[in-house]
Amino acid sequence: MALARGGVQRAAHIGRVRVGMDGAAAPCLNDSGVALTLSEREKEQLDTAWRVLRQRPFNGTCLRRAIVGGYFLRAHDPLLRIGVAKDRGRVTAHAWIEVDGVSLDPDGPRKYMALAKPSEEDPC
Repeated sequence: MALARGGVQRAAHIGRVRVGMDGAAAPCLNDSGVALTLSEREKEQLDTAWRVLRQRPFNGTCLRRAIVGGYFLRAHDPLLRIGVAKDRGRVTAHAWIEVDGVSLDPDGPRKYMALAKPSEEDPC
C-alpha cells in the first residue's frame, strides 16, 4: 500500500531501509569473501518473508521483497538498491538489499547497473 500511495522513498522509510542512489553496488555475498553476521533468527525471518511474498495474493515483486527483508534486518542498517539493465532491447529494473557492504541478492550487482541521482550539473 505504501508503494502505491507514496512511492519508493515512503515505502523504504516505513520499512526502515535507506535508499542508495549513488550508482555504486556492493559485491555479492559469495564474491565478497566477507562473512555476513546475521543471527539464525534473522536468517529464518528473511527466508520466511521471502517465501511468503512469492505466494499469491502478495505480488512479491523484488522491490517488496527487498523492503520487507530490509525491515527484518533493520538492526544492520540495510541499504535498498535499485538497478536497471537492457535485455533484448527492453529495459528491466530490479531491487535488492545490501547489508554491511554486501549484496544479499546475487542478481543485483551482477546483472543490473545501480541507479544514481542525476548531478546538478547534468544538462538533462
